[in-house]
Amino acid sequence: MYTLTLLLLLALENFLVAGQCPAGAANIGPCPTGTCQTGATCTSGICCQGATTTCVDLINPNTGTSDCPSRAYLCNNSVYYALMTQQCPKTCNRCSGSGTPPSSSCVDLVNPSTGVSDCPSRAYLCNNSVYYTLMTQQCPKTCGRCSG
Repeated sequence: MYTLTLLLLLALENFLVAGQCPAGAANIGPCPTGTCQTGATCTSGICCQGATTTCVDLINPNTGTSDCPSRAYLCNNSVYYALMTQQCPKTCNRCSGSGTPPSSSCVDLVNPSTGVSDCPSRAYLCNNSVYYTLMTQQCPKTCGRCSG
């Protein structure tokens, strides 16, 4: 029962913070190592291809619009800094002169319900085959899956 509950919680967490491709870009699959084929960009664990610019805020799949403008107050909050840089680079003014967000350091994602990462307490799942992809996307730092 505990495993099923944990699986459901992880699935819900993944749904809440999983990446979406920017408007006009196609989701061509996961990028668990942080890299994609030529011409695609890794955005929140997903390879996106065909975006007119890579410096755009991500779209909320439930509303079809970005939540970033209404959450701009979180841009410089230390708890949300990495998440906001990843999800809202345009709103948070984190784009380089080339129009691309700066390459983010390897960080674990934050649970939006608690404001902190659950990764350290779930590190035992890093090499579990059932959770491998999820943990690579959500907890690359904790799981030692940072490139470079």
